[in-house]
Amino acid sequence: MMAMQDSTFTFDRFTLSISKRSLFADGEPVRLGARALELLILLVEKAGELVTKEQLMQRAWPDATVDENAMRVHLSALRKVLGETADGISFIQNETGRGYRWVIPVSVAGAQAAPVPTASPRPSYFLPASLGRIIGRDEVVHGLSELFPDRRLVTIAGPGGIGKTTVALAVAHRVANEQKIAGCFIDLAPLASGTLVVSALSSQLGIAVSGSAEQAIVAALADETVLIVFDNCEHVVDAVARLAETILQGALGVNILVTSREPLRAAGESIFRLQTLEVPAYATGMTTREAREFSAVQLFCNKAEASSSGFELTDSDVPAVLDICSRLDGIPLALEMAASRMDLLNVQEMARRLDDRFTVLTRGRRTAMPRQQTLRATLDWSHELLSDTEKAVFRRLSVFRSSFELDSAIAVCLGPGLEDFVVFDALTALVEKSLVTMDRRDRSSLYRLLDTTRFYAAEKLGKGAEFNETMQRHGQKCLKLFSSEITTWDGKNPAQWLAVNSWRVDDLRAVFDWAFTSGDHKLGLDLVVASASIWFHLSLPSEYLAIARRAMASISGTDLVGSAAELELLATFGHALWHTSGPTEDMNDAFKRAVEIADELDLQGHKLRAVWGLWARAILFGNYHESLSLAEGFKGPAYDTGELANIQTADHMLALSHHFIGNQEESLRLLMKVIAGDDAPVRANHTNHAQVDGKTAVLALLMRITWLQGDSERALELAKDCAEDALALDHDLSICYGLAIGCIPVAMWCGERELADEWNRDLVRRATKRGLRHWQAWSDGFAAILTGTNVFPRDATAMQAEVFASLTPAALSDELLERLETKGSLWCGPEFMRIAAMRADSTAEASREALESARAMAKHQGAVAWERRIEALRASDGNFPVARRYAAVRSGQGTED
Repeated sequence: MMAMQDSTFTFDRFTLSISKRSLFADGEPVRLGARALELLILLVEKAGELVTKEQLMQRAWPDATVDENAMRVHLSALRKVLGETADGISFIQNETGRGYRWVIPVSVAGAQAAPVPTASPRPSYFLPASLGRIIGRDEVVHGLSELFPDRRLVTIAGPGGIGKTTVALAVAHRVANEQKIAGCFIDLAPLASGTLVVSALSSQLGIAVSGSAEQAIVAALADETVLIVFDNCEHVVDAVARLAETILQGALGVNILVTSREPLRAAGESIFRLQTLEVPAYATGMTTREAREFSAVQLFCNKAEASSSGFELTDSDVPAVLDICSRLDGIPLALEMAASRMDLLNVQEMARRLDDRFTVLTRGRRTAMPRQQTLRATLDWSHELLSDTEKAVFRRLSVFRSSFELDSAIAVCLGPGLEDFVVFDALTALVEKSLVTMDRRDRSSLYRLLDTTRFYAAEKLGKGAEFNETMQRHGQKCLKLFSSEITTWDGKNPAQWLAVNSWRVDDLRAVFDWAFTSGDHKLGLDLVVASASIWFHLSLPSEYLAIARRAMASISGTDLVGSAAELELLATFGHALWHTSGPTEDMNDAFKRAVEIADELDLQGHKLRAVWGLWARAILFGNYHESLSLAEGFKGPAYDTGELANIQTADHMLALSHHFIGNQEESLRLLMKVIAGDDAPVRANHTNHAQVDGKTAVLALLMRITWLQGDSERALELAKDCAEDALALDHDLSICYGLAIGCIPVAMWCGERELADEWNRDLVRRATKRGLRHWQAWSDGFAAILTGTNVFPRDATAMQAEVFASLTPAALSDELLERLETKGSLWCGPEFMRIAAMRADSTAEASREALESARAMAKHQGAVAWERRIEALRASDGNFPVARRYAAVRSGQGTED
């Protein structure tokens, strides 16, 4: 529109008179310099259109060449005079690198004023250029681009900083280029009110309107083919929804792409939830090249290299970078802020500082909106859009460290004014607004807060009364959950059980931290006991041991001493000791004290668990006759319960005790009862008090008996099946048990040293990863034999020492021979006697007598494998080249058949 000399422009509270060369505000003259006035006139004349810097300088300085800074000074003065509208919008919009645009509706009056058109004959469109490389979004951009024009209204929803604007611009450019249509971008973030949405669009389209602005926009777009991008709509969703529906109904060539933290809920809307960038789980030995295959790592490194010329990702940096990417949830904005600090910090320092991430991540792009200048500001923007009820539910949800179900959320968030349905509505709203995400697994609907969002919500919750009340409800819900669905002894299918429950361990850690500091010690103790199974099924006995110690310390001197809760705690504590330290005195004391409490309280069912612990300690310690006595004492009460799990356990205990004493036939008979009592698949219903897979435990014993009875080929087949099965199960405790007790010894007895070495590498990796010293001692002993060093672990138990000595004469100590004399029948006795017969200090006659005694013992035990070795030696020439042969074996140069 071109101003006539007597025209008058009216906008907001201002009137601009061309004839008087004056500006009035609410009827009062406004002081404005001549240059600034010329700039104002030009911008108002071209309301809605883009005015370049060159046009502005030509208007204010028609006969002179001036520096661009002069124009900016006068433009700044003009902006200061105008201020903002009552709704908080600036009159002049700066489009970086292009120019300026007057964005407030203008009306024109005057005798010779040209009529104001309701729409320009051809709207002016604008799509900002995409700056920089877009990482990890190629498939998303391609997929969204394919939706147009079939889907006319598409919303990209997601939390702040996830990259919605970046994706939307990439989609808009792709659609515009491929479909040869125009694109128009409107950033709604600066708008203070939804009433300004129509004005913002009309201004960006270059439409000067009077009357109904919506209809003027529809009329202007009626014959156009254009993709309109509404960016940052979450605070004006209602207005955008109404305008979008109006445009789509009246302008059939228009498509609309929206970015918002919550959907519009408009007619015909298709919603795409933008996910975070891909973060890999760290695996030992992961290289830089492998890590860079993931988009979160790519983005972090790309931005870090731009921030610091000295940044270079090395293999040693990979764990720290993955930790950063994981703890920042793969959110692009957070990763960019972290990467921008690489000129001051290295990746290890950044990873350590992320516990205070809202202080560290404060360096956003200077040109970004204020709400994206810091990580806290990004979340503040979303938080301020919540109702008071939504804010209360949001902060209480921060007590969940992992995913959570609807009923858990309701249980934790309930309180005065927050009934079930209110919490449900608030949770639904938080999901819509991208502050809570959906986590679908196993066909169940789970929710979670991204880690950074949870930190923010936790700050809002604080550590006061509301926090304690919320944690109390959280702990009670966890206890109810584990008490009703999971018990230590009921033998569920491990794979299914873990899929449903493994993620709950993070919540347990949080409740324990609270309960054993300022919280409810009794609740914490009950939960430690109720949740024991999950720690063992996750192969985390070392962590559980620390938790159990903390629980025991917390009840010292309270009325919980001597209670059923302490009994349960002592039993689970003993289990954890076995896997981590072996048959220590602490383990023995824990189970003995548990038996005492069970007797005092007359809890016979609980006593069975404690007696099992004493039996396990005795058999690990090599007190096989004591273990048999304990197993026989266990059998009667176990059978009396009539429960298959207890009966199976009793028979398995007896089978193991008889095996180690040397009664192989009786051991096999009992073991076959256990196997017959199991319905297929074995592991689905076979409880194992050792917290290892029942099938693995059975096979480990069966293969030993099978080899001892002379069928080495079948024993090796069982070992291979057991190893394959246990490794597929991927349960570290079961793998350690199966490999150490059965598979590796059988492989070595059969001469399969390469196979044994392969399995031992698995054993040492699993034991080391979990801090399981008892199982690591097994792997150390096997490695000493396989490598020929013959340096055996000093903390080896009697059972371990016996196995090592059965594999090489170098491990047969005088203490083991003395043990054979005092204990009488041992499963390995015939072999020890055979090796002793070859010693240098034995006469030929003494050797023959020893071999005869060894043969008799082997025959009595039904140990055909030992008997064959003895017969082979007896059938030799009788000279027994003892010293030379024994020395060769001890040095690792010889072999034993």
